[in-house]
Amino acid sequence: MRASGLSAFERYLSFSSYYTTGELRSVLVPEVAAELGAYDPFAIHRAYLQRNTGGDELSRLLYLDAKTFLPCLNLTYTDKMAMAASVEVRVPLLDDELVALSARIPSRLKLKGWRRKYIFKRSQQDHLPRDVVWRRKAGFGAPIRSWLVRDLAPLVEDLLSEEALRRRGLVDPAQVPRMRAESAAGRGDYTLQLYALLTLELWSRMFLDRAWHFDESVRAPILHSPA
Repeated sequence: MRASGLSAFERYLSFSSYYTTGELRSVLVPEVAAELGAYDPFAIHRAYLQRNTGGDELSRLLYLDAKTFLPCLNLTYTDKMAMAASVEVRVPLLDDELVALSARIPSRLKLKGWRRKYIFKRSQQDHLPRDVVWRRKAGFGAPIRSWLVRDLAPLVEDLLSEEALRRRGLVDPAQVPRMRAESAAGRGDYTLQLYALLTLELWSRMFLDRAWHFDESVRAPILHSPA
């Protein structure tokens, strides 16, 4: 609803962050918010969108995805998780000739009404059973909401405690209890925002504090609480 009145490109960018610019600045401590100034975290995305790729809106958004979301998120996560499990992953749909072909396919065949992947499904309907080709898409989503109130609750209490937030000096310590309280009361859903802050603190401890070491006995990284 928040993005309904925006242009197609701005609407897409609004879906790419858990925070609006205003929300993010209200969560940060004033000094950090002021330091950001007019910084635009989507400057690189806008630069890709402004390139003349010769396509319509959908083609330009797919180009942006191919330059950002695909390599920086999907492929990165897939590669890391596969390697962690000693599995070699192949991505045949990213064969360079197939990618070049797909870039020449008209957008009307990529999105046909509510039918997604239309041309891909049509190309396979003579090779696979109909119930396989035309079944509803079953996406994978992690149960982050239940994690934060159950399995990860102790981690949240530790990493997003008032003491930890004050020590880090990035996030206003009053904002996390507010988001957690409003989520618990059903007045808002800040699950993804809290998850982002949790991963930010984990990243900070790992790369800024160097608070990790690798325990060979359990083959896992161990996090040390800062002194």
